[in-house]
Amino acid sequence: MALNIKAAIAARGLTATQVADRMGVSPSTLSAMMNENPTLSSLERIAEALRCDVAELFDRPPCWANKK
Repeated sequence: MALNIKAAIAARGLTATQVADRMGVSPSTLSAMMNENPTLSSLERIAEALRCDVAELFDRPPCWANKK
C-alpha cells in the first residue's frame, strides 16, 4: 500500500509549504516525512494538519481487488 500524501494535500487545495506551516516544521522536513519511511507519529501529524484520518493518506486498492 503506497502513501498518497501529495494527493491528499492537493485535494484540499493546499501546498506542502502550507501544510508544513500548520505542522510547525520546515517544508524540507515535511518533504522528508513524505518521501522517506514516515513513522506513525509523522503520519498522525500530517493527518492532523490536513484535518483527515491517517487512512486517507494511503492509496487503497479498488474494493473489487480484494474479492475472489
